[in-house]
Amino acid sequence: MLQAVEKPNVLLILVDDLKPVMGCHGDLLAKTPHMDKLSARGMRFDLAYCNQAVCAPSRFTLMLGSHSTSTGLYGLGSHLRKTWPNAVSMPQYFAKHGYRTESLGKVYHIGHGNKGDPESFSVPHFKEKVIEYVDPASKPEGGLTREEAMFQNQPPPPGGMNKLPRGAAFESPDVGDDSYADGRVAAETVERLKAAKQRKEPFFIVAGFARPHLPFSAPKKYWDLYDPEKFELAEHPDLPAGSPKVAQKRGGEIRNYFPVPDKNDRAQITDELARKLIHGYYASTSYVDAQIGKVTDALEQLGLADDTIVVLWGDHGFHLGDLGIWTKHTNYEQANRIPILISAPGVTQPNSSTRQLAESVDIFPTLVELAGLPAPAGPQPIDGVSLVPVLKDPAVRVRDHAFHAYPKSKMGRAIRTERFRLVEWKKPGTPGKSAEIELYDYREDPLETKNLVREKPAEVKRLRAILDRYPEAVGRDGKPVKTAKVDEGSEARQVAVHSKSPKIARRNLRIITESRSHKTGSLPQGVLLAQGGREHGYALHFLPSGRPAFDVRINGKVTRIAGEDPVKNMARLEAKLDAKTMTLSLNGKILVSAKSPGLIPVQPKDPLSVATDTLTNAGDYVVPNSFNGTVLAVRIEGGGKPFVISNLEIGTPEAAGDNKQIMTEEGEAVPRENTGRKGWKKSFIYPRHCFGESVARVPEFVVRSRFRRGIRAIR
Repeated sequence: MLQAVEKPNVLLILVDDLKPVMGCHGDLLAKTPHMDKLSARGMRFDLAYCNQAVCAPSRFTLMLGSHSTSTGLYGLGSHLRKTWPNAVSMPQYFAKHGYRTESLGKVYHIGHGNKGDPESFSVPHFKEKVIEYVDPASKPEGGLTREEAMFQNQPPPPGGMNKLPRGAAFESPDVGDDSYADGRVAAETVERLKAAKQRKEPFFIVAGFARPHLPFSAPKKYWDLYDPEKFELAEHPDLPAGSPKVAQKRGGEIRNYFPVPDKNDRAQITDELARKLIHGYYASTSYVDAQIGKVTDALEQLGLADDTIVVLWGDHGFHLGDLGIWTKHTNYEQANRIPILISAPGVTQPNSSTRQLAESVDIFPTLVELAGLPAPAGPQPIDGVSLVPVLKDPAVRVRDHAFHAYPKSKMGRAIRTERFRLVEWKKPGTPGKSAEIELYDYREDPLETKNLVREKPAEVKRLRAILDRYPEAVGRDGKPVKTAKVDEGSEARQVAVHSKSPKIARRNLRIITESRSHKTGSLPQGVLLAQGGREHGYALHFLPSGRPAFDVRINGKVTRIAGEDPVKNMARLEAKLDAKTMTLSLNGKILVSAKSPGLIPVQPKDPLSVATDTLTNAGDYVVPNSFNGTVLAVRIEGGGKPFVISNLEIGTPEAAGDNKQIMTEEGEAVPRENTGRKGWKKSFIYPRHCFGESVARVPEFVVRSRFRRGIRAIR
């Protein structure tokens, strides 16, 4: 049992384009005995969702524990190490803690300019094909097809990839399993397990299977498992009534395969062809199920099953003609709902299931906790939460919604609760009132036939409030995004939010802020500085009475110390935390000192924010609790070089006098000298702060105090 194993093994099984078309999920047609058996060994998540419904970004979310909107890794050609060179992936993290990490098949997306991530694994990747044909009739023109060329990173011919011929959408030759890549990946994975048994060191093996990704190429015996007459066509083949144009999809990937009408052809997919495609998807799923069975059977035969955590994960779902859509690339249910099966001997109960909402980003922190390792702390944002409490008790809840996104001409960010999904389509950095909204009720309308945004305004308001707790999406591949002007007289506040925050886990802390009130004699109120959220973190803030306070949150519990008297005008607050004592000082004088709750045990996932608390509350107050004055400087010490933001002026609109309030999508104030004396006249690419793990200083051209000249060190 896992409790008796110092370092349990991990077997992570990835399946491309697999939605919950499985017997264990209640699909009466699906022939998936091996995945059903794996489900019976542990827990099935009935409401699991990917974070972006396309291959490469979805796999980045899994491996990094980060939403694509946090990293900017949105595309098939997004390069992990170009955007996040120092990111620590899940297998990298396990390797740092003594594991041998290996990968086989489709793990990271290779193709479309991507070449995987060698840094993640201890040994070279075992690469196999994704697009593969055995029957010569599937490539009647010979040579590479469009999809083969893209997945093999071939340069496009003159005129582009569409000049290459199309391959078949499906084939069913009477051949053995090893004729296709997934059979070879399964065989090699079994050999790796045998070798791991001999080495007697903990392993982290990732086996990635390509089917049921197009083309639906599978041996004939798996097609023969099904009676094609029993496949029903989509009950609702029309787009949702009232859905915005940006959310809709027609054509796409599937039109790169014949006999599907070419994407330049307006012809629709016939019922006969639709039924054949559905048959191919189910046959491919049964084929990959058999390959997974070879791996899980070997795990048992080698005596490794009781010492190995097994996770099965689909990278995203798949439309099979529902809403008139095929494949993925949407924010709708069929593209985003995925299977997650977890077997953790000694932790999960056999045949258990849960309706706890789960995300791909949750797998990283979950496996880390199951292995008894310290919680991951980045440097990339860790957006996932551990599902271990749910694995122990299916009724426990660790989140009340799932988040996912899809970028098109606008960014579509979605909140999925057990009953509803809200999708907000807008360009990052633009006002919320510019958004196009979708709302679907899965209790009343499971087929998403109608956008209910007008019928349920209260639900729209509630779910948008949840979405507003998330930072705006970062730019593609981590690049800056265009910003938007906030109307004069609006309630918008100047805030600063930093995606790369100082390291505070298990460290003595010294936190200093300089601030001033807007009006002589007025009482300050709100957050000066906060890092962390509802689990772990700290906040330096003013109570409504004007009294300064220092809150430390550990495992959800807040410990507070506060001064007895209100503060007026300029204030230099200093807070200290060590294992025994927490102290709060004002202008060099100690106000209060008390017993400490201890050091903050893990790096919080909510980022550092100045003059507000942007996500979940680090202190005992209601977010955002924005500061009603101006923050001038910040310094955080936690060992090593200090984290410094000086030459700063952040607060409410009144602080900037007659300057128009212009902010980046991260909420950072754009000073007047950066926008031109005549105001905001054209698009401006605003630089993101580049905060390191030690000293971080805002460049002078980014923020400049009108009340102080030059940069004055804060000590």
